[in-house]
Amino acid sequence: MPLQADIDTDLAVQESIARQIDGLAERLVASGALLKTLRRWFAGHADVPESDGARVDLVAMATDLELFAPSISGRTMIDRHRSGSRPQTEVERQGLEALGAAQFRVVKIVGREDANVVRLEDRVTGESLLLLDTYIAPEAAGLTTAMRLCPLTSGRHAHIAPLFALDEAMVAAAAKFARPGRPLSDRCAASLYRDVARHGCLPIPQQVDEAALIDAIGEVDERMTAVEILACRWIGDHGADEAADLVLEARRLASVDTLVDTCGHFGQAGADAPQGLKAAFERIAELQVETIAQRARAGVGGHADALDEAATAIADFVTQGAMQAGARELFERLRARWAFSASERAAASASSVAETDRVIQRIQALRAKTVDRGCTEDEAMAAAAKVAELLDRHDLTLDEVSVRGSTCEGASIATGRKRRAPVDSCMPSLAEFCDCRAWSEGGGDSALRYVFFGLKADVEAARFLHELIEVTFETEGMAFRRGEIYQSLRGGDRRTALYSFQVGLASGISAKLGTLKAARRSSTSRRPGFDLVVAKHAVVDDEFAKLGLDFISRAARSRRYVHGDAYAAGKAAGALFEPNAGLSG
Repeated sequence: MPLQADIDTDLAVQESIARQIDGLAERLVASGALLKTLRRWFAGHADVPESDGARVDLVAMATDLELFAPSISGRTMIDRHRSGSRPQTEVERQGLEALGAAQFRVVKIVGREDANVVRLEDRVTGESLLLLDTYIAPEAAGLTTAMRLCPLTSGRHAHIAPLFALDEAMVAAAAKFARPGRPLSDRCAASLYRDVARHGCLPIPQQVDEAALIDAIGEVDERMTAVEILACRWIGDHGADEAADLVLEARRLASVDTLVDTCGHFGQAGADAPQGLKAAFERIAELQVETIAQRARAGVGGHADALDEAATAIADFVTQGAMQAGARELFERLRARWAFSASERAAASASSVAETDRVIQRIQALRAKTVDRGCTEDEAMAAAAKVAELLDRHDLTLDEVSVRGSTCEGASIATGRKRRAPVDSCMPSLAEFCDCRAWSEGGGDSALRYVFFGLKADVEAARFLHELIEVTFETEGMAFRRGEIYQSLRGGDRRTALYSFQVGLASGISAKLGTLKAARRSSTSRRPGFDLVVAKHAVVDDEFAKLGLDFISRAARSRRYVHGDAYAAGKAAGALFEPNAGLSG
């Protein structure tokens, strides 16, 4: 067993699994499935527990049950999620495979192997297992628990669903579901979860590696906010890696409410506060102001007026006497500091502004030739090739100093749709083509939009190509409706054929953008400007990290039947794109 495998990779896969579970859980909450399960557990037996922790555990148990319970067809929600997902990285692929191989087990905790690994023994098979975990305390050794274990390629396992200790009666009940040579069924999980919901359970002892909390306040108070806990950790003796984690956590927590909370705690921290606590609140608030301002500039939804909202809330609290005046003074000082810093950076990159503006003007001129009057595949990809040429020329005009001094911005682009469509599958290829980061927001009950984040010229190029691809779908869709395949069909078959054509067209456009991008990489790697391209990517990555955003992978919708000829027609249309035709400089 490769026990020396990179622990960081396993931790990354574990985080990927957790993100996927969180995304699926949101769908279950929205569908009402979890509420139905909880009602079945408590019908005629007991009230819902009053403690927040117990309620969270019960929701997690219900989620686990719904995710892994097979439907009439024999497939689980996890099965459907895996078949509909397209992993973008090796870590995501491993996470999906681990979820697909997950098994419900009853295990005994043998003891901790090291800071990251706990040894287990399967109570049914006798198998020795290694669990990737940093929280189970050494005092838990000897306890029996139930876990949903996901096997990792290293030989370790990641667990999902909450942990709870089983007494001998519960172990005996679980043993009734054991079958030689077969894993425990989900009927066992359902029985144990229902028993826990109705009668309660013993918690698994957890270790808290928060020495700074103890030093600061003597004990951990469950009423502490996330900001208070972060500040107490901040004043401890941290190495470089942990300090970076604290900065990332401060950015992730950034919101109007947490910023107001942080400034309020700063104002209340008096002379009797633990040494360094007031400075910790100030640093956290500084990071949050910067992060919120960066998100607003990047076009992240709901952040355009966030700092104004925070200023109003803090001023109101101070007026009401609920906050000290120092809270308002801190906020105003940090906001002014951010504005000054932003203006300095803009001045530092002024040398490249003129050239960037010229590139943007050329891109906008291309727009007049394509988007404003509609375009075919040939014209769209010819415009894309021209955009690639303009961006490459722009990169070569910059020096490393101006690149590293550049600021990033974002463009939020509304689609006018609430539902996803085949054209949306082009967005990852488009972002990669323009050296941008991209993500979607909204959908469902709110309008779907895309945010492209990067250097100014690259973002403008992404905005233009997004419009270009949308218009291309309209143009080619109308042409397909006039064609032989569509005209030979009726009713729902026509809708299926059009959808199939659009899926094929999206596949063709994405592939062609990928080909163009590969050609750009090959060309720039042989030119002196290649190092500047690497520097540009580093700038975008660094600025993107400052947004402190968390993303979830969205599971694809259930499969639809496609019309083979229509899909082939769309794919062929994409394959016939001619990137060098049509447009002149």
